[in-house]
Amino acid sequence: MESMDTSGMYELMMLGTMGASMLIPLIVLGICLILTLALQIIFGIPYYKMAKNAGLSHAWLAFIPIGCYYIMLNLPAREFNIFNWIKTDDRNKVFTYYLLSFLVPVALAVLAVIPGINLIIGLISPIISTAYSVAVYIFMWRVNYDILMTYGMEEHAMWASIVSCFCPLVMTVFSFIIMNREPNYNV
Repeated sequence: MESMDTSGMYELMMLGTMGASMLIPLIVLGICLILTLALQIIFGIPYYKMAKNAGLSHAWLAFIPIGCYYIMLNLPAREFNIFNWIKTDDRNKVFTYYLLSFLVPVALAVLAVIPGINLIIGLISPIISTAYSVAVYIFMWRVNYDILMTYGMEEHAMWASIVSCFCPLVMTVFSFIIMNREPNYNV
């Protein structure tokens, strides 16, 4: 009998094991991406229907993560008012403010890598981050409150919009409840 060279077989088995170990994270990533896409579509359905009923020209934005906020901001026709600090009838301007707010964390990250400035940023970053988080919660409260008021949920608008800042599923449930209602722009 001839002796078999097993070194080639060993290398092939190692390559197979490495390939299988890389396949598992790719499968998990694929499942996560599919679930994220499915949830975005499910959560976008009520806002799409409300945008179509309200006559908004770009209702399809309800299915795009940032575009959904454009729809949510433009569904109510009422004045956007946060404690008389930000007060405007131009909701597109508010959406621009929303987009510009993304620059705050980006600016902090850029400044944090500059030697010398990074020490200052490290000290004030928790304060800025906390203020930014509070501002985002207040913004989302107002957006959700205006939607609920416009679609006939006056008795639930305050508590539901506050709770939905911390548990977005609440607003999702309400959005499915109100998606077929006619908006009342006189509220």
